[in-house]
Amino acid sequence: MFDLPDLERFVELRPGLFRCTIIWPVAIGVQVPVATFLIRGDSLDQGADPAHDWILIDSGAPMQVERLLAAIDAVLTHEKDTLRYVCITHGHIDHTGAVPALLEKYPQSKVVIHKEEKPYVCDGRSFRSVTSDTWTFTLLKHFSHEAEVQFPPDRTVTLCEGDEWEFEHVLKFVETPGHTPGSASYIHIPTRSIMVGDAVMNIAANPMWSKIPCISGPLAMSTCHWGNAMKAIDKILTFRDKVDTVFPAHDYSADGVHIDKVHEFHKPSNL
Repeated sequence: MFDLPDLERFVELRPGLFRCTIIWPVAIGVQVPVATFLIRGDSLDQGADPAHDWILIDSGAPMQVERLLAAIDAVLTHEKDTLRYVCITHGHIDHTGAVPALLEKYPQSKVVIHKEEKPYVCDGRSFRSVTSDTWTFTLLKHFSHEAEVQFPPDRTVTLCEGDEWEFEHVLKFVETPGHTPGSASYIHIPTRSIMVGDAVMNIAANPMWSKIPCISGPLAMSTCHWGNAMKAIDKILTFRDKVDTVFPAHDYSADGVHIDKVHEFHKPSNL
């Protein structure tokens, strides 16, 4: 059913930007692609084959941990390669699943999140406690998957847009709340690409019967504030002078989505 070139392995889609897609069996007959991204950071030494710092964006669902770790091992082959940060777009289960295993395997690594997401990934607060602007989330939130992963506060870096952090010359942190209170996106500056988590999706309209990509907003039943989620897409589109490719976390396409296609789907009145 799935013939993506990066299925269960990291493939370099842009210079220094790798994607690995692992299929998440959400329910009987429903399988959803979940993408994680590896970013090659700074060189640690000189030479023809230098070691690098690496950054992971999102970490998949808990049942994907072993496959994700194996895929990372296949890329971080230099003995001095190191995973410095795990940047999380938001705290849902299919984005945080491998964080404990990654922190254990890479003792020097830390997790990056938006400060508004900290209560849900560090302090045990449930997303079901969030007040919503739609009946869809209010009614269906009780049936959604809750993340049981909790990040250790001493290894968690909380950011707001505009905050300086170690790799801001490579990854720009962008606030795109709505899907969750602290949803964030990351612009890979060298390749004019943005990883948006669930702010935009590109999966089949009916995943039980088709895999033809179809651009949409986030899943309504797990989106805390729909109005803010639409504003988040507006904001992503303001980066059209800096971004060419949008990479959703759930994407059937082999090479992401051109930002003009996102604009065709969602045309803000002020753009």
